[in-house]
Amino acid sequence: MGISQTEREDLAFNLGQVFRPTMPINREDLFSGRQAQVREVADAINQAGQHLILYGERGVGKTSLANMIMYRLQCPDRFIMTPHVNCSSLRTQHDIWMGVLDDIQFRADRGKVELPRPVRKLASDFENQLRAEFTPELARRLVENLADRMAIVIIIDEFDTLADEITRRNIAETIKYFSDRNVPATIVLVGVAEDVRTLVIDHQSVGRCLAQVRMPRMNRDEIEAIVSTSLKNVGMSIEPGALHEISRIAKGLPHYGHLLGLHAGRHAVDEGSKRIYQPHLMAAIRAAIQKAQVVIQTAYQKATISTKRNALYKQVLLACSLAETDEFGYLSPSDVRQPLERILKREYGVEAFARHLHTFCLEDRGPVLKKADLTNRPRFRFSDPLMQPFVMMKGLDERIINEDDLKATRDPEDPQGRLF
Repeated sequence: MGISQTEREDLAFNLGQVFRPTMPINREDLFSGRQAQVREVADAINQAGQHLILYGERGVGKTSLANMIMYRLQCPDRFIMTPHVNCSSLRTQHDIWMGVLDDIQFRADRGKVELPRPVRKLASDFENQLRAEFTPELARRLVENLADRMAIVIIIDEFDTLADEITRRNIAETIKYFSDRNVPATIVLVGVAEDVRTLVIDHQSVGRCLAQVRMPRMNRDEIEAIVSTSLKNVGMSIEPGALHEISRIAKGLPHYGHLLGLHAGRHAVDEGSKRIYQPHLMAAIRAAIQKAQVVIQTAYQKATISTKRNALYKQVLLACSLAETDEFGYLSPSDVRQPLERILKREYGVEAFARHLHTFCLEDRGPVLKKADLTNRPRFRFSDPLMQPFVMMKGLDERIINEDDLKATRDPEDPQGRLF
């Protein structure tokens, strides 16, 4: 039975509601997976004097998890206030706390909650320029005046974008101050980092009151749950083979699960089908390549372009995207050898392509990779995690590799080491 034009339009619209490749999830019914991290976050928030830092690679869903905090808190008798500020548009501690105050006012208005008189007066004082600086002491008073009526969790997102070390130090010291004074609120820092030290370096004194939650890449089951659950919510489905291929391509990044699910679903609907099949996915891969961020497309071209016909930059970079990595995304030259030999269909020694890996770390080719020297053993990873699946999709679209080539590596985030 076919799909009417009205139903097609409805499905196309609804697919855009459940798949969110360009923005964090902000609805509880669309959030999937991350149960271990959800528990860690909840445990930290429920401990008096404990604050939290949520860190990991770009694109793994840190902000989406932060958005779920208000849904996970158990406070049936109190309003839950979760002001959320983004440091990419802020520079100083004053800017951050003014952003917190503004968001508190917005959330209170939306929830039809009257703020305590001292909080309203503080906002009025700043609006009328009666106060010039938002100090940690003012922040403490703000929170303590709110805490009698509501649960407070303050989310400071993209903390890594704060270039000013003084501001970072001030925020760290404020967290310690809140902990020492037992201020009834939790501050959550969210940032792109491989480890906490790159976010709060030289602030060891804050370590004892700052719980650390690393956001790893998702495993394949979690990616597949995003796609299948989202499709089920709009009355669609997907064949297992196409679903497995999406989770292989995504490499643990929810962005690509959403992106491919959205485009594959729309191609299926355009053909009058409520079920996604392999041809719909291949069309989705082509659409995803065409609609990829300009910065990704440009970086790929810069990394692989060459005037020599027998240059192997494209093949070596593709082999890097297929190579087995550790839990932090790092690979060694020996990890690249096997996938490169599958691509070239001949034996190929490490010494024949090792220079390509080092060249990918130079400005001339991006750098599309970055290198870490550990005990004189160089290891490499993609500078931008979103590049890795893009390279795989280019390889599939240009038929340099096929689905079988995706199945030969293991998922580093799967405790059972399931094959991709």
